[in-house]
This record gives sequence, structure tokens and C-alpha cells, in this order.
Amino acid sequence: MILARYLARSMAQGYLLVALVFVALFSFIELVQQLDDVEGTYTLVDAFLYVLMMLPRRLLDATPVIALLGTLVPLGLLADGNEILAIRAAGLPLRRLIGMVLAPGLALLVLMLLLAQFVAPALEMRAERMRAAALAEDVSVDFRGGFWSRDGRHFVNVGRMQRGRIPSDIAVYEFDDTGRLRRYLHADSARLGEGRQWLLRDVVVKDLLPAPARARQLPELEWRSFLSAEQLGVLVVPPQTLSPVDLFHYVRDQRARNEQVPQEELRLWQQIAQPLVTLAMMLVAIPLVVGSNRASTLSRRVVAGTVAGIGLYFVTQTLGYLGLLWQLPAPLTALLLPVLILAFAGRLLRRLR
Repeated sequence: MILARYLARSMAQGYLLVALVFVALFSFIELVQQLDDVEGTYTLVDAFLYVLMMLPRRLLDATPVIALLGTLVPLGLLADGNEILAIRAAGLPLRRLIGMVLAPGLALLVLMLLLAQFVAPALEMRAERMRAAALAEDVSVDFRGGFWSRDGRHFVNVGRMQRGRIPSDIAVYEFDDTGRLRRYLHADSARLGEGRQWLLRDVVVKDLLPAPARARQLPELEWRSFLSAEQLGVLVVPPQTLSPVDLFHYVRDQRARNEQVPQEELRLWQQIAQPLVTLAMMLVAIPLVVGSNRASTLSRRVVAGTVAGIGLYFVTQTLGYLGLLWQLPAPLTALLLPVLILAFAGRLLRRLR
């Protein structure tokens, strides 16, 4: 249908315009912050690469605001040009008009979900590890060969990180004063404990010196790591860098061990709630334009949408902190605001004629 294609093109252009503005703004702010750390091995090129790899995450963080303004701007332009009035006067049912407006938004929502699962986490992990490795000392990171670090005659190699937070394929090498390999240790995985204490699992220990060599297998072994906090930051990425699926598995595994991870659980539910918030913002924007009077200009709608988007961000952050402080259930903290916005949007839509 010609009208559906026309509305879809207008909405897509609005989303793209708003996304470019927000990404450019956030990237500039991020670059200014990174320039403060440019010294030594962390160069200006590294800072630019870090900002570029963080673009998908910045885009995801701004998705609800992009949905609100990306719906307000094109609809506002159509309303100011009396095109919405002409469409409704031609007899197009309001439900069909809302469906045509929402279709590009739902496509944007699917794109954001794919970005959150497959693109943003991988790039953000790479960016954080690249930055941490450049700022840390005695660390080498090869994204094919894993993480390497040394402390005197001791070397450690972590082949990979499961879900970004569980060291796996760990090898520890200990050399004597003459440079000969004295001891070799390999573990399938490790659990990070308090301080520098690691609990290695499925361990093979080979004592090569003094001869003869001896080998033994252990289900678990406590190992005191020599990694500093900066070096450990290269390995363990913050929970917000994990994809929703990986974060779900991580929270489930930690709870199975009777360990509480309230911040990670809250982050998981916030990721689950974000599509609802995005959809709610689209639904709120439609009656603000379709049901508004002519006195409401496009500039006023954009200002109102910007204020609402910024307010949404601060309210979301405040609810998260309060939920952690008061030990509220993470689903309640994360889903309360989206449910309230959806209810408000439903009320506005019911008042449309």
C-alpha cells in the first residue's frame, strides 16, 4: 500500500536522524572522557577505537529516547503539514494508522534486540579489554591466544572467558632461577574468590623439577593469583557488557551456588524490560501528535519528548539504585516503570477518536 510505504519511510528517516544525533553526542562525550586517560601505551588511536566499538552500546542505551523522538518528529512534521488530518479525513481507521506508524518501530525493536544479543556485547568486551590491557602493566592480550601476564618467574595464560566472567582454559607456568620450567598447572575453569584467591576446577598439576617428573589430577585447587586489580579488569568484564542470554546463564549459575548477585540480576531484568519501555515510548508519542491540537508545534513536541526521555533515564537509574538499597525484587524494580508507561499510553490511545 502506497500510504503504508510513505509512513514507513517517514518513520524510518525520523529514527535514523534521531539515532545519529544521539550517537554523535554520546560519542563526543565518551571521547572527551577517554582523552583524559591517553598516556603511555593507551594512545589517541586506542581512544578513538574504544569510542567506535562502544557505538552499538550507546545506541542501545538511547533506544527508548530514540523511539520517543523518532516517533514524535516525523509524525509532527506530517501533522504540521496537515497530512495526518488528510489521512484521517480520507476514512483510514485509527487502528490502521497506528499500526502503520508502529510497523517501522517494531522493526527497529527487532534490530535492537539482535544488536543487544550478537553485536554490542562482543564489541564492548573487546573495547573494555583493549583499554584495560593498555592501561595495565605486564599484560598481553591476544584475542586469539587469550590473556597473558607475568610476575617474576610466574606466567599465567587464560585462554578464554566464559560469559565474560568465568576464566577457562587456564595455564600457569613456574620457572626456576636458571629459566627451566619447574611446575606446570592447567585448569578447565576457575571461580574468582575474595581478594586474589582463585578456586581452580579440574586441575592437572605437573611437577617437573626436581626429577623425576610427577603428575596428579585434582578436582579443585586453591590458587593465589598474582594479578592486580587493573590486570584482573582485563579479564572480568562488567555485567552490562554481557548479552541477555549470557547474563541469564551467569545469574542462574550464581544462584545455583547460593550466591547473591543483585546488580547482575537487576541488569538482566532491565535488559528484559527495555523492549517494553521502547514500545511504551512509541505508544505514548502517537496520541501526543495524533490527538494534539494545532497549537502544539513540532518544536514544543520535540522539547517535551527530550525532557521526557531525559526524565525517563534518571527515573530508571533512581529506581535501580533504590531497588538495590532497599533490596527490592529485581523484576519489580525493572518492570514497574514500563508497566506504568504502557498503562499511561493505553489511556491516551483510548481517548483518541
